[in-house]
Amino acid sequence: MNNNRLTDIIELLRKDTGINNAIDAVEQLSLLLLIKYIDKAVSIELLNEKHVGSFPILFTGLDNLSQNGSVIDCYTLRDRLIQIETNIIFSEDELSHRIFSRHNWKKIENIFEQIPFRIRSNKILYLVIHKLEEIDLFEDIEVDFDYLLLNMIKDSGSSGAYYSPRPLIKAMVSALNPEPLTTVYDPAMGTGGFFVEAIKHVKNKSYFNDLNFIGNDLSPFAHLIGMLNLLLNDIDISGVSISDSLLNRDCQQYDFVISGVPFGKVNELTKYEYYYHGYSGSLEAMFLKHTMDKLAKGGRAAIVIPDGILFGNASHLDELKRQLLTQFNLHTVLSLPKGTLAPYSGVKVSVLFFDNTVSEKDIWFYELRTDKPLSKLNSITDSDFEDFTSLYERREVSEHSCLISKESLLQDKTLNLSFSLPKKEAGLKFDKQKMIALLKSEQLALVTSIEKHFDTMSRNFELEYIHHVALKDVCKLRSGKNLNKDDVESKGEFPVYGGNGIIGYYLDANRPGDSVIIGKVGAHCGNIHFSSKPYWLTTNAISLELLDTTRVYLPYLAHVLKSLDLNNLATGTAQKFVSINQLYEVEVSLPSLEKQKELSDWFTSIEESKSKIQSLLEGFSKDIGAISTESIHEKALKG
Repeated sequence: MNNNRLTDIIELLRKDTGINNAIDAVEQLSLLLLIKYIDKAVSIELLNEKHVGSFPILFTGLDNLSQNGSVIDCYTLRDRLIQIETNIIFSEDELSHRIFSRHNWKKIENIFEQIPFRIRSNKILYLVIHKLEEIDLFEDIEVDFDYLLLNMIKDSGSSGAYYSPRPLIKAMVSALNPEPLTTVYDPAMGTGGFFVEAIKHVKNKSYFNDLNFIGNDLSPFAHLIGMLNLLLNDIDISGVSISDSLLNRDCQQYDFVISGVPFGKVNELTKYEYYYHGYSGSLEAMFLKHTMDKLAKGGRAAIVIPDGILFGNASHLDELKRQLLTQFNLHTVLSLPKGTLAPYSGVKVSVLFFDNTVSEKDIWFYELRTDKPLSKLNSITDSDFEDFTSLYERREVSEHSCLISKESLLQDKTLNLSFSLPKKEAGLKFDKQKMIALLKSEQLALVTSIEKHFDTMSRNFELEYIHHVALKDVCKLRSGKNLNKDDVESKGEFPVYGGNGIIGYYLDANRPGDSVIIGKVGAHCGNIHFSSKPYWLTTNAISLELLDTTRVYLPYLAHVLKSLDLNNLATGTAQKFVSINQLYEVEVSLPSLEKQKELSDWFTSIEESKSKIQSLLEGFSKDIGAISTESIHEKALKG
């Protein structure tokens, strides 16, 4: 297993000043893994007797460049790929590895054009490359890569837009049951998880395990991750692309459609208006319509959607639901507990299973429940889906499932697909021993986390503070721009920062990212936030941007400012505020840039550890309160 090695490389990359977060680290590791995959494919080709020339070894010389202090960037690495391209005769008959087909090679080139090379330290790049040389790409690395993606989601909730929980993917693929020699389509493929699970499912059930995969995604980052994930799982990438599925109007239809589609409002509504007139820019509604359009006769689909579609009564939603009930066979609705997509989204979602066949008379509704609320620290598991999977084929009525008449839905005219289980008389259901065992497990996790927290805080650093500087000497402070409240949406592309953090989203940004946000007005003025991505800053906040990134590491400065409690600088009675002039005079101590990076990672680990302990304490407090109350009820109401 390469698990520890990949994790070590991620930790090493995060020490580089060009890497701001877990997403950047996984992106750069994926870029280098893709290069190594090509290198491996080249070495395989060298063994083919038809090729007598020698290919450049991709990583040869990079260590010398690092030691000599030369700059290594994406162009250096891209040149290596061009050297391969010029030495390859693109012939399907001669080349055994399909990655060298002209079609697939263009995809590789496109990745290098769209993904920036962020690593700034030659020393770190040198170490990373040599660690990569020790890794065998064909030694179950796909399992470890998926583990890294999961950790990326936990570290950065926003990246969950590209990744669906693995247990959910397994359950959906198992229920959909794709068959060999068919085509599977994912209009928002993200990391390619549905394709990977589909090929595993078919291999386990049939000697013929060929599947064709068609997938699109708008994000170059998601395309890189997804393409690499498919390659590591020996899946052909010729059918995947960086493109907008919603604008694809060809007549191609597919045997199976499966996806965890994005949801929210689109910013550029006009480009979708022709094909999706009246949809009000609802991504989930447009993707549902697209799925229905792309499903071939006799085909099967499974799609994750927010529950708002199920009970929404907008005209376009009514029409979609009516089509599902009459023109398609909506046969199953799987209701998932809130928090299934945490930390990416707390929105409650369901899975719609439907076929492009004659509609049956009823819908099998299953409400999935878990023992504990789902969260970042308590994610959904394979065992949570076992009951659903076992009952799915038989459409069995149980404690968690029931049948819903389609005729009654159509007669009701509300077309409300947000179902609930029939109510039963409440009874005493209290397994004290199970609850006590759960509490003991939580207690152990809490004690372990606290001990680790103490160990983290006890770490010693050898520090020499080179500079003691005022903020005015190292940064530029600017107030934001006013924004009409009506323009602020609950979802969108760019977060809007007010006096106390994010207040909503807007279709534009007035700050490029990589800056600290300081609350300017209000009871909590002086609070600190950090954004590596573009955002909109209102007049109630101040942005801090560095004058020299070779002198100061921004995340380090954000941690230091947060520890200073800048709220103490606030003046005013009716409305507290801090001024730019006050902030400019704040002094901070600066060790070397390398030490700033090291300290910043340490500060982050302390904050994450503290948050984990607080979350465990909250859960422990709730559970111990519940068992105490239930114990009293058990005796007081007995008999």
